[in-house]
Amino acid sequence: MNSSTKGKIAELYAINYFMEKGYHVALSVDASCPFDLVVTDKQGKCTLVDVKNLKVRKTNSTHCKKGDRIGRASSKKQKDMGIELFEIDISSCQNNYKVYNKRIT
Repeated sequence: MNSSTKGKIAELYAINYFMEKGYHVALSVDASCPFDLVVTDKQGKCTLVDVKNLKVRKTNSTHCKKGDRIGRASSKKQKDMGIELFEIDISSCQNNYKVYNKRIT
């Protein structure tokens, strides 16, 4: 499965995750948009969210070992806009969610 497909699956799982928690969720339709979702709570507070699928290292290196989570960083534009990164492991979503870097909930 290519990374674009994995990314779309991660977005759909993230939408489900937030909706189960009672949030309203809007999906970005612009392919070049710096965020994927607009998540709104019951009081109307909106959070812009960029969804990422968890990536792990496939080989050992000097400072990291195989299986270590690869950290993600926001771009300057995302930082300026206050976009939150929401990283999710889609391989775990059939049974339960393993969410990383979550600042929303």
